[in-house]
Amino acid sequence: MATKTLTDKLESSRVLIFNSRDAEVAALLDTMGIDTAYIDEGESLYNETMTLVDQQKKEYQEQSLAYDKFYVEKDVAEAIYKRTLKLVKVLSRSDKDLQNRLGLQNGKVYAIEQWIEGAVDFYNRLLNEADFLTNLAKFKVTPEQLNTEKTAIDALKDLRNQAVVEKGKAQEATRLRNEKLDELDDYCTELKAVAEIALEEKPQLLEKLGVVVPS
Repeated sequence: MATKTLTDKLESSRVLIFNSRDAEVAALLDTMGIDTAYIDEGESLYNETMTLVDQQKKEYQEQSLAYDKFYVEKDVAEAIYKRTLKLVKVLSRSDKDLQNRLGLQNGKVYAIEQWIEGAVDFYNRLLNEADFLTNLAKFKVTPEQLNTEKTAIDALKDLRNQAVVEKGKAQEATRLRNEKLDELDDYCTELKAVAEIALEEKPQLLEKLGVVVPS
């Protein structure tokens, strides 16, 4: 048998708890201590669970949006950076000292945080090379443009941090949701077990609670 989805589990819990208020069902449950206060507790638990389920969905949507925004901005900034880097490498090809000062001999970096820092450092170094900037200007690359490119990459830090924050909030929302789901599951397991005893002579009432009775 296929494993129940979260939606299925929540719907089973809702039917079990809320239909326990049916007058005929409630009367028999009450004989075994399942009174109004007990069902009130279950309804509150169910409602709290649904609130946390909705909150968890919201947090994951916000996480997804934050990462999407980061990667869109990164792709744009990175494409421009690579174009500038290629041009700088070509124009500085005969000046190894300049290439060293610009850090063009550095190895490839894969960690995104280090890549951002490395790219910002490249622009900072480049903007300090006055003579070379004059050469770059011949190819329509100005200090103003370079500063704009650097700012776009530097801004990725905040976007990255925001995405990481949203990820943490989504993980915490999942933890809280799962804790409450466990509480709801324990409650429903107990309610169902007692109901099966209290209503064993009334299988049609058990079915009102979503409990399948073999024919």
